[in-house]
Amino acid sequence: MTSVPCPYSKIQPEFINTKSIQRMPMKDSALVELLRVESPSSLFVRPISHIRDQLVYTEPYFLVPHTNFEAGNYALAPIEERVFGRCLIVRNIPLLEACRVFFIDDAVTANVSWKCLFVLKDEERFHPWQAMHISLGRLGSLTNEWSFDQRRQFLDILSEFPKFEITPCQVDIEDDQEEIDRPSLLVNLYGIEEDKTMDEKVSIEEICGVLMPNVMVTCFPTLLTEDPRLAELDKEQDNLEVILLEEFRRQLPYDWRHEDKPEYKEGDEDWDIVTCKLVEWDKKWLKKYLLEDGCFWGFITTNVTVSPWDMHITPILKENEGSADEQWIFDQFDTIKRMQLVFDDFYVCPKNQRPLDEEEIRYALTQGRAYAIAAVEHRKKTGPQWLRVEILDILPNNNLDIRFVDQGFRGFENIKNIYRIHRLHTEMPPFQIPMGLYFDDVSISETEMGWSSHFWRDIVPFDVPIVVGPKLEFIETGKLQFAEIREIGEQENLLDEIPPMSLYSGDGFSHYDDEEENSDLGSSGSSEVNYEEDEMELKSDRRGIPEEEDEYDSEDPDYYDDYD
Repeated sequence: MTSVPCPYSKIQPEFINTKSIQRMPMKDSALVELLRVESPSSLFVRPISHIRDQLVYTEPYFLVPHTNFEAGNYALAPIEERVFGRCLIVRNIPLLEACRVFFIDDAVTANVSWKCLFVLKDEERFHPWQAMHISLGRLGSLTNEWSFDQRRQFLDILSEFPKFEITPCQVDIEDDQEEIDRPSLLVNLYGIEEDKTMDEKVSIEEICGVLMPNVMVTCFPTLLTEDPRLAELDKEQDNLEVILLEEFRRQLPYDWRHEDKPEYKEGDEDWDIVTCKLVEWDKKWLKKYLLEDGCFWGFITTNVTVSPWDMHITPILKENEGSADEQWIFDQFDTIKRMQLVFDDFYVCPKNQRPLDEEEIRYALTQGRAYAIAAVEHRKKTGPQWLRVEILDILPNNNLDIRFVDQGFRGFENIKNIYRIHRLHTEMPPFQIPMGLYFDDVSISETEMGWSSHFWRDIVPFDVPIVVGPKLEFIETGKLQFAEIREIGEQENLLDEIPPMSLYSGDGFSHYDDEEENSDLGSSGSSEVNYEEDEMELKSDRRGIPEEEDEYDSEDPDYYDDYD
């Protein structure tokens, strides 16, 4: 027979931890509920006046990942789906990158992934374990171990009572010199039948002494069976082939809210979609970019439609003539990127994410132009990028037709990704100026516009600044109309390089088709030299067939690369 500790001596704790959470002491009787029954020597109970529900954590709650998975450390782990409870790590399982934990307020063991273990803050350690480990000190087995039949009979006896009371048969004396966990409590257990008073309680030990074989009930605590350790509870799960790891204990939910979104005050004018309208470009905003001759410098944006009637330009402040490098240009683009980071840093905070509903948007569209902020996923970022948008129309399936004002293109976004924009972020115009050619001739055909747009992409430079002006005029929408656009240091208007359609017959395409056929026939019956000369002459006379302008998809992540 192995030596067992005396029930009257203080038991050293299984895990020594300087930040240990104390066990619940017991100085008097208490009404309890049963949590877990191993045997008469090992039961977990909880006072009916427990505060367990105050010691579990649900959203919103800020969780900090745990980094120390050694046995004896306390942590927060999922006790239920999206509910975290206090637990004690009783075993590390590196092979599975998981730990066996014991929930100290529920007396439940579980295997939890390292990804689902989080730091238990100091203020969360104040309250003692809500689960109490008790032993029936006066009830012992004559064989010094509890058989399967004895355990089953014990459970059958307990199932007859809805309520229980425990009274201490020994209370451990607190040791001020050494901080240790309180060991299991030696108690007397009483059952209370339904509709019975406390005075009518019956002793569970006495019932067991009559109904269970090979047991002994004494007047004083004489229990000599050693209590099982926490690490040995549910040890059948130690088999790696059958180990259980529930889905909700494998990883923190991706949409877990670490912070609460505050209640918003109705009528907050700084967030009102009707009154918070973005400042569009006008003469006042363009004035600081204008040179003495009434022109300004800028870069044409390439990732959107580029035609003489529809394009976007990023204006730049011209440096003094003495500048020998181009760093001043890059500095101005860095300023734009920093402004975009201001939006990202502001709206990534949950308290600044104020959603819009469809009715608000519909009403705002009846009151003029409606602006908002959109959360757009970016392939190069871990979170969304927050882009200023103008809402153009409401589409089916909760989608919106929007214009990304700082990027220049249009797209579609679900209404759940559209939020209110703060007034502070409407006080500066878009990063780019929408502009187009003076459009005095309303009879111009779509074919002619397509023709000019095709050649324009080959004519206008994208890698160097261009000069726009001096004839400039803004229309109400903030779009700039221009008549001249030139390369720096040149006098020729780039618009004049677009070949007129009058040089071609029919719809502007047949002449090219005829030339192409003739060149093909000539190549088979003439010399190679004549073929090359014909090709050179043809190329000097035209640049190619105008093709349909590409459609731009707002979901294409490459659109945002210029603002990384």
